[in-house]
Amino acid sequence: MRSDLSIIKIINKWAKAIDFFNMSLLFFLIILGLLFVTTSSPSVAKLKGLGDFYFIKKHYIFVIISILTVFLFSLFSPSGIIKISYLGLAISLTLISLVLLLSYENNGAVRWINVAGFSLQPTEFLKPFIVIIFSYFLTNKKKIKLFSFYLDGKSIAFMLLLFISVLVLAQPNYSMFAIIFLVFISQYFISGVNLRWSMITVLSFILLSVFSYFNLGHVKYRIDSFLNSETVHFQVEKSIKAYKEGGLLGKGPGEGVIKKYIPDSHTDFIFPVIAEEYGAIVCIIVILIVFTIFFRGLFRISKSNDLFKVTACVGLLSLFLIQSLINISVSMKLIPTTGVTFPFISYGGSSLVSMGIVMGMMLSLTKKEFGKKGLIYG
Repeated sequence: MRSDLSIIKIINKWAKAIDFFNMSLLFFLIILGLLFVTTSSPSVAKLKGLGDFYFIKKHYIFVIISILTVFLFSLFSPSGIIKISYLGLAISLTLISLVLLLSYENNGAVRWINVAGFSLQPTEFLKPFIVIIFSYFLTNKKKIKLFSFYLDGKSIAFMLLLFISVLVLAQPNYSMFAIIFLVFISQYFISGVNLRWSMITVLSFILLSVFSYFNLGHVKYRIDSFLNSETVHFQVEKSIKAYKEGGLLGKGPGEGVIKKYIPDSHTDFIFPVIAEEYGAIVCIIVILIVFTIFFRGLFRISKSNDLFKVTACVGLLSLFLIQSLINISVSMKLIPTTGVTFPFISYGGSSLVSMGIVMGMMLSLTKKEFGKKGLIYG
């Protein structure tokens, strides 16, 4: 009986503290994703010789898991988020190392591992946890003993960034490397800029990018294809055509034609399908929802005096926004092609659950506080 009352008390406090406006926008985005995947995936399933509802069924399962993940992580206190991020980071790094050692290759990359019949991408789960750990070290002003050396938090954060970058580039996954670097930079500037470390960070990014271009064949091909106007990228060209065909109101749900010729129309290139079937107005609404979630989160966290919470929240929101903009930009031929999904809109189990963790943490950090330790103790 006491246990039931305790759970009710926790939920009541959570309901009073959570940002229902942002959570509502988030769930609306998830619902739109269900609609878009439902109309875009059957054509892809046919191309792969699968049943029409193959991707739809799997997407619905992962959406339920993602929603539960949002709720679960929104219950944590800041200290609880840090603790679980250490565990999540350790598990993610172990899985990434395992994938590299066992060489599970898929489309020329070593990024996925099969678990209970599902393809799991460990780097997707790495993102939310590494954002929190970066925040912890970037805002930690105490010297930390590492073996026989004493280092400040920013030094440890930078070394961790380099270590993660090497692992990600070994897959190879340059788009993930770029996202993590951009998020780190946003967190670094919020936590307090050090000119020396700023120069080292930028220089490292340039050197690793140059290394990737000359040593990773698929990175060189995509960049060369993007810079060479004579080179035609099939999916990008079809995407541009889909944008033109959709007009303001689109052809109607499921009525798109060009999507049948885009192999990744349910994942990386889902936004052009939205444009063709639902029109430019719906595309603009989706973009407005993304930016509203981003700025609403910044507004909520701006009231906090806790530098860790501010840095972590900025990192999580930047991750959400950067990934959204990269996905759209690729389909509009503004940047070279990448394998980046649209958060909560694209099909993909790892991405859905990972973003569920990201948004759950964001909602937790932007909660109203009741007492010195926050709403729920970690």
